[in-house]
Amino acid sequence: MKEEGVEFQACKDVFYNPNMNFCRSLASLAVGAIDEKLVVCDAFAASGIRGIRYAKENKNVEKLILVDIDDKAAKCAKNNAKKNKIKTTVIKGNISKLVFDIAADFVEVDPFGTPAPYLYDVFRMFNPLKRGYLSVTATDVAVLCGGKTKACMKNYHSRPLNNEFTHENGLRIMMKKIAEVAAEFNMGIEPLVSVSDRHYLKTIVKLTRGAKPADDTLNKLGVIEFCQHCEYRRAVKFPGEKCFNCGKKIEYAGPLWLGELHDKKFLERMEKLNGKRKYSLKNELGKNIELFKKEVTMPPYFYGLHQFSKKISPGYIPKTNEVLEEIAKRGFRAVKTHFSATGIKTDAPYKELVSIFRKGRK
Repeated sequence: MKEEGVEFQACKDVFYNPNMNFCRSLASLAVGAIDEKLVVCDAFAASGIRGIRYAKENKNVEKLILVDIDDKAAKCAKNNAKKNKIKTTVIKGNISKLVFDIAADFVEVDPFGTPAPYLYDVFRMFNPLKRGYLSVTATDVAVLCGGKTKACMKNYHSRPLNNEFTHENGLRIMMKKIAEVAAEFNMGIEPLVSVSDRHYLKTIVKLTRGAKPADDTLNKLGVIEFCQHCEYRRAVKFPGEKCFNCGKKIEYAGPLWLGELHDKKFLERMEKLNGKRKYSLKNELGKNIELFKKEVTMPPYFYGLHQFSKKISPGYIPKTNEVLEEIAKRGFRAVKTHFSATGIKTDAPYKELVSIFRKGRK
């Protein structure tokens, strides 16, 4: 098989998902955008394609370590690395037991399902370091996005909310979990790039050791209040009982991460790298990075225009660009978001949006 110029074998009984090409390409751009020499450890290597691509596509990867608990996967990864002339250390074993024996400053955590049980393990790998990089993927989207509240409370110690911006809630809940574990290891997190795509949620964060970075990280946690009756929403430290707008019972998601999802300068470096590479999904990557850049400094939620219109102005079918233009005319910022084709992020107050939608219906 071949993926973005890398020839490899998708071995029998070894997991390989061709639909994750976008994710692997996006993450490889992120690896290349880190202006440091890296020792990369893929803790759930499977066929090895992700780690091999990181090493082959990025000159700053000095060493690659591939880990998998399955014997067939370890052999497959080793053969694929050899085929691509990538020097690597392949270890068959459980990453939870191996963390004390592995030295790496960029760790990939992409298990089947929730990454939560492995976070404490991989942070032990960062114990000797002043800084590091952590890439985390969650595929338990139903849990994080409101479909299984009890499981989310158990795995992430947060309450999900199944509403129009549920995927952003889910991503921010996962990031909250990372932030809490980082703080326990006296480290703070700085998200570099984060994404909700298909069946997974992913973030890549920079880790910095110290009491201040850890404290600053914890100060960026809170909840998102949401009213099912009037579509009001806001980010606060602690949830209330009644909607600030209509006074009816309020719901909330969290605790979750209220800070930035991306770093704009870092995204610009990723953008330049994407321009130089011949990825098959180059245009899709470029469009998403552009949306990520627009999301920086915007509120930690978005408005689904169709859902908002259904509640606030029934019968009015809004055009996204017209809504964006009207918001701008009123002196506020508004942008499209990668979370939804019909969603916008804006700093316009709720009442301004209500006015815009009711005006549009007329």
